[in-house]
Amino acid sequence: MTTYFCKYTPVEILKGFGETLRMPNSETADFSETDSVIHSSVCTHAKLLVLDVLSQNRENPKDPPSAIFTNCCDSVRRVNDSLPDSAFSFRRMLDLPHSETEAAVKLYAAQLQKLIQEYQEFSGRTFDTEKFLAAWENAAAQWQNLLHDTNKKIAVLGARVSDELFARIQDQLPLPALDLTCGGIRALPAPPEGIRGESRNEIITAYAKALLTQIPCSRMENVSRREELLHIPGLAGVVYHTVKFCDYYSFEYAWLLKNGGLPMVKIESDYTSQSLGQLSTRIAAFAENLGVSRQADGKTGDEERTAETEKSAVTDAAIRGSGVYVGIDSGSTSTNAAAIDSDGILLASVIIRTGAKAGAAADKALQQLKDKLGPAAQGIRKIVATGYGREFITAADETVTEISCHAKGAHHANPDVRTIIDIGGQDSKVICLDEKGNVSAFVMNDKCAAGTGRFLEMMAHTLELSMDEMSSLGLKWKKDLTITSTCTVFAESEVVSLIAENAETGDIIHALNKSVASRTASMVRRVKGRAPFMMTGGVARNEGVVKELEKTLGARVFVGAYPDLAGAFGAALFAKEKA
Repeated sequence: MTTYFCKYTPVEILKGFGETLRMPNSETADFSETDSVIHSSVCTHAKLLVLDVLSQNRENPKDPPSAIFTNCCDSVRRVNDSLPDSAFSFRRMLDLPHSETEAAVKLYAAQLQKLIQEYQEFSGRTFDTEKFLAAWENAAAQWQNLLHDTNKKIAVLGARVSDELFARIQDQLPLPALDLTCGGIRALPAPPEGIRGESRNEIITAYAKALLTQIPCSRMENVSRREELLHIPGLAGVVYHTVKFCDYYSFEYAWLLKNGGLPMVKIESDYTSQSLGQLSTRIAAFAENLGVSRQADGKTGDEERTAETEKSAVTDAAIRGSGVYVGIDSGSTSTNAAAIDSDGILLASVIIRTGAKAGAAADKALQQLKDKLGPAAQGIRKIVATGYGREFITAADETVTEISCHAKGAHHANPDVRTIIDIGGQDSKVICLDEKGNVSAFVMNDKCAAGTGRFLEMMAHTLELSMDEMSSLGLKWKKDLTITSTCTVFAESEVVSLIAENAETGDIIHALNKSVASRTASMVRRVKGRAPFMMTGGVARNEGVVKELEKTLGARVFVGAYPDLAGAFGAALFAKEKA
């Protein structure tokens, strides 16, 4: 078995030797094992390749793998340079031309001819031209079949996705997902007519041309043909994937955002499962904007609660008219629950700390909500869950992402709002609405605590203050200090230095508020948010942050009476609509 890493690898040549092939594409818990082999700053995809080779050597120490590398990018070259010859039974680095000129085709064809000779010597097998051509024809046929498939689908574009991430993407989407990333599609043109009658040199030259003229990856000199991926029949939207520390695909995403013309969401991963919560939220919100929402564990809600609804029908009529509807927002810091009546009026609410178990916190919040409702709790007709922990709330009939729920709650509170700024415990979001309250665009911060409620909590701990004290003291500043770092760890170091310099606490807090406002405003600009603005989430209760945000945006930021409950209230409104 031979390992390969790139769609420009001549896999059909290896199949001409009867070889089986594999492309490593699984996630890992961490990359600590790679630090002694390759520099820690290389992209996580390169680290994954190193980890895969190390793993194969560990599992079969007497039978090291054979591998074919292509220097499609510098990181793969560094992987090849970092691993010793003893790690492989056979390996070759192919010098991939990054163009498709006649000279480039001849250069690559010469390398392929050399690979055939060397692999023949290594394996003791004879290259079978017919097997090779059959594999080439099969690869070309797969691409042609895709071009004739008119069924609706979602394309996953950009950098390679792990097998686990692709499965999660598919699970969240209402339509089939198609892997069109650099590792998921080999769009080879078919062999020329009459090629079987030509010499091996001519056959391999034609094959080299087919490899180099397929739909290119973003690292090639001429990437204009990548636009063809947007015109595949039945394409209804795009999930665009980038890899941490890789710049190539971010440029293409920016271009697609401006010129693509399809609904699109961007996600970033690092071949670990650590960002699962954010990725699930982005993809599920994207799916909801396409017009289809998912339900918790495939439950239909109506089937699950028919008996309960019938049982409480008389009580409903006597107590609340047409029923009570509940939304539960399971966040990283707090779990919020809200109950409304058929007129959308808030009946009761609960805010508790989430703690270590999202499901347990949701159960506790729901019980406390029922206690507040009293007899009216018998009239609960539907429960909708939202937030990072929504999938763990067993009492919920359905789930909706916090993107849609914050939009629903904010629009209900103020229909004029066009941009929602939600700063929560774990992340920050900016959500743009149209005049009907529908989500038109959104952006979330990446895996970083900077600018979130957690950032402010950590700073409050450093200053030995409660969050309420921090909010009030931040309004009493005198000297305009600045925190330059957007990193939580480095910002904390700056705060410690300011404390050592006897800076006033109010001045330090004001600097922190400015930092949060600046980072948030940049997200607003990125998604082209416009006034009127509304702020939701617990940080909306921090007047200092709100004031600095207003100053930075140059417009008033509306804060409702219950900013913490926007997500839960929106979920309750969805429950009322879906009942």
